[in-house]
Amino acid sequence: MQSIPKSSNAVIRWFKLDQFEPERAVTSNWVSSRTLLMIRTLPVLYGLIVLFGNMGTMARDGLFQYFFCFFTDMTYIGLCSYLLCVYGHHVRYLLSPKPHTPQSFFNQWSFLNYLFVILYHTIICFNIVTPVVFWALIYGYIKNQVSNTEQWWLATSVHAVSFFMMMTEVTFTKMVCVPRMVLFPLFVLILYTCLTFVIFAVDHAWVYPFLDWSQGAEAAIWYALVALVAVIGFFLNYGVHQLRDAVARRVHRRVHGNFDETTDKVEVKNDAAEEV
Repeated sequence: MQSIPKSSNAVIRWFKLDQFEPERAVTSNWVSSRTLLMIRTLPVLYGLIVLFGNMGTMARDGLFQYFFCFFTDMTYIGLCSYLLCVYGHHVRYLLSPKPHTPQSFFNQWSFLNYLFVILYHTIICFNIVTPVVFWALIYGYIKNQVSNTEQWWLATSVHAVSFFMMMTEVTFTKMVCVPRMVLFPLFVLILYTCLTFVIFAVDHAWVYPFLDWSQGAEAAIWYALVALVAVIGFFLNYGVHQLRDAVARRVHRRVHGNFDETTDKVEVKNDAAEEV
């Protein structure tokens, strides 16, 4: 697979952002690229329905000004942004002349590809953090407020279904998880923590109860635990990536022999079969 152009920037090289191979985002070890696009269609549509449904209900209830205060909402926006972005690239990949090439990635500015890789590494982390923190720390405070089917649907969609949407991407694509990229999710968490301080200074209310400084040392423990969950979640997903690739190599070697070459041949053969 061809990677994007190399960078002369030491930071970019250290994070391996310029080692991104775009074709990994639009191909799979398990199914043809066309089938992968069909698999992606449902999460994209469902994600957009939930996103706009959530925004609509908050606007209806006069709470839209708080929409961007919640880490869950920003995480879900990030997930939907990634799914939409990769879906667009995937469509253009399949519309390109055979053999298909991910020219849409190569034709855009390099920093957009860097952002794409960073976004991927944040969604595979935060869509573990969000469900764990919500069901472990937050649900007890708000369970009496979730009183109807609509609220339950939205709550489970952004705090549970989102995890499976993310895992679908991890399982069916060939995207690589780079361990040192864990610094980006941690940096985002620090920025969000700073945002909650600003919100508290303005509204005199904490976005999430466990962030309340009045708890003293207990609050500090919660801050550290959330960061720890992020790190553990990231490296658990790193392990899933490694396991996925190891199983794929073993299966393809047993069935076809050489992994990389035959994978591409199988995909081309599958695409041709689907066209027939």
